[in-house]
Amino acid sequence: MKPTAHRPKIAVIGAGWAGLSAAARLAGRADVSLFEAGKQAGGRARMLAGNQAGFSFLDNGQHIMIGAYHGLLSLMQLIGVREQDAFLRLPLQWHLADGLQFQAASLPAPLHIAFGLLKARNLLFGEKIRLLNDMHALQQYHASPLPDISTAEWLRERNVSRKLTGNFWQPLVWGALNTPLEHAGLRTLCNVLQDGVWSSKEGSDYLLPKQDLGSIIAEPALAFLAEHGATVHLEARVARLANLPDGRVAVNGQSFDAAVLAVAPYHAAALMPSETPAAVLSAFNAIRYHAITTVYLRYAETVHLPAPLTGLAEGTAQWFIHRGALGLPANETAAVISLSDLIGRLKPEEWAARVHADLKTLCPYLGEPLAARVITEQRATAAATVARTLPDLSWLHRRRIYPAGDYLHPRYPSTLEAAVQSGLSAADVCHNDCCGIKNAF
Repeated sequence: MKPTAHRPKIAVIGAGWAGLSAAARLAGRADVSLFEAGKQAGGRARMLAGNQAGFSFLDNGQHIMIGAYHGLLSLMQLIGVREQDAFLRLPLQWHLADGLQFQAASLPAPLHIAFGLLKARNLLFGEKIRLLNDMHALQQYHASPLPDISTAEWLRERNVSRKLTGNFWQPLVWGALNTPLEHAGLRTLCNVLQDGVWSSKEGSDYLLPKQDLGSIIAEPALAFLAEHGATVHLEARVARLANLPDGRVAVNGQSFDAAVLAVAPYHAAALMPSETPAAVLSAFNAIRYHAITTVYLRYAETVHLPAPLTGLAEGTAQWFIHRGALGLPANETAAVISLSDLIGRLKPEEWAARVHADLKTLCPYLGEPLAARVITEQRATAAATVARTLPDLSWLHRRRIYPAGDYLHPRYPSTLEAAVQSGLSAADVCHNDCCGIKNAF
């Protein structure tokens, strides 16, 4: 690819967190045009438009971040958002109301987890030692050249008890990978633990949103782009991309030096040039997904939860967010149900009834909810399967098209951090190619 002598003109297609990250990274270095088909930026991590049904705010899914989300924190710094305004940072606290309970100790990693587990509640001493031994064995596996296997297979090889599986490993994998144990890649789980819990105490901290996600990323990012001369097109659906004779990319009748394609994989394949090889399209279309359901409930009474993030080993809801602990109305809560597709396609009132019943086991004094809102993302995350292979992007890169998204991260499952890192990386590769700079990737 011949370098362009002028300031590159780059289109970013999709204003989810990957697209916003790419656009923010390029702003000031390129003439950026951001295209978003929807009325709002933010993708699958934004505040719901319209009636909030009396809730303080409703996002289109409850997200839980951790201190190891360095890409997200650097993006927030770039666009002028302070962590303390956006999140409540709390030390790692594992609180299953009907099971394992521990909190990270005030010690460097990995001692913070080891001492926390030794003081855990609702485990026998021998079970605590066994869990620590299994964690050490997992670290050894991560450092080994052994092939990837499913988390379930590893648990069987280690002869892990049903109690430890249900109280720790299953909630961990479901929450981090949103993939069943039988299919969840152990290498991906290790990557999450290595960069988070195992690397530093601060990396294992919870970052619980105190504001709607639009206020944390989408709105400040759009303001940052406007300040840096980028053009933003909302409600602008993009047609299939095409390469012009000089190699540039045609986007909705305009020519660009390159395009970052930051949309979901099932939309990306439909936007690729008509001559895209079948193998590339097949790789995008072959990606499989799992659902996540969020249930918001509002009561007349205060919801008293024992921890800001309270879980259930047995129940439909896996985690409840204590909104009162975040400085939000104390009569509201949000419940997260990972892998909700395994339960089935329930009606909203059925989800709400199940979650209300779960909450009543923790707060038996509660009456019927005054309001409920259910949001199910049927394709919330790409499955983090064993030895998963990413689509080969070389053909697209040669045509100055740079896909980005959480599903393309080489090490992480589909998380907001993966989306941000993918967007930043795609922006760097795109800009370097346009300017003839050799990439160190």
